Amino acid sequence: MELYVDKVFLDNFYIEYEGRPSQEVLKSILTSYGDKRVFIDFNPDDFEKLKSENEYFALIGNTLPPTPVDSIEKQLFEKSDFSQVLVFMNEPQAWFEEAEKKGALCFTFDNYERRIKEIIDKLHFKIDLSEGFKGWQFLEQFNELPFNNLVITDGYVLSDKDRQKVEDNILPILKLLLGKRTGNLQIDILTKDLNPLSTEAKHIKEKAKKRYELLNRTFANLQAKFQIIMDGIENPFDFHDRIIQTNFSLTDCGKGFNLSQSKPSNSQIISESIFDRYTYNRLNNHRKMQRAYINKLKNLDSLKFKMYP
Repeated sequence: MELYVDKVFLDNFYIEYEGRPSQEVLKSILTSYGDKRVFIDFNPDDFEKLKSENEYFALIGNTLPPTPVDSIEKQLFEKSDFSQVLVFMNEPQAWFEEAEKKGALCFTFDNYERRIKEIIDKLHFKIDLSEGFKGWQFLEQFNELPFNNLVITDGYVLSDKDRQKVEDNILPILKLLLGKRTGNLQIDILTKDLNPLSTEAKHIKEKAKKRYELLNRTFANLQAKFQIIMDGIENPFDFHDRIIQTNFSLTDCGKGFNLSQSKPSNSQIISESIFDRYTYNRLNNHRKMQRAYINKLKNLDSLKFKMYP
């Protein structure tokens, strides 16, 4: 994760901190979340003085010292890949809209508590499937969350069999998740059954091409780049669970995503964001595994079908 923090924001956060729930979340992100880089607009010659004046400079430095930058905007737009970016500025910035189109979450001192609470209230939930499945409409809540990467893991979500039709699961899922997004999107689907004519690589590739073309036709109005990845090709990881993940969230469903006609079950849908530390760690572990697997497939000399395109 990359954090871009305005020094004035950090000073005000230190002065105003009272232990309210959203303040506690941000304090945890700043001081105890691992695997992150923090960029702050400050003079490195003043670091020891700043540590004595504001404990958050010292606490951030306990893991990896913050990186001083002359301009948060310049550092963000010139250096970041926007894979997981949080921005905290004291005042609204003209470049916030463009940053969020690229996938960043941008906050000001006046709105960060309210916005963190809204994300938690909307995206931290459980749905008990023993009460039956009532549809995917809850995914519309994710339109409040900017993201540039979406990964769907499900062995059968593209099989398009009688009880696993793509128009009943993957298409409505994507329509609700993607909404009217205007930024570039990378959408990866990890699956293992495309319902080919045979297990020959050429037949699997033919079905992958058809699914890929269907996705591109359906979402032709979006700047979306799809990739279909086959699970099980010398995979050192177990991608068993059905998961929808963005840059900032995880949604699990043990039953799978073919739910529109399903009977009540003992499964559930669970959703949380990186504003829960456990979910932050879990999401980043998943992302590392997936990147390692995809890189392995790209370098694998195999006659088996691996990914499309």
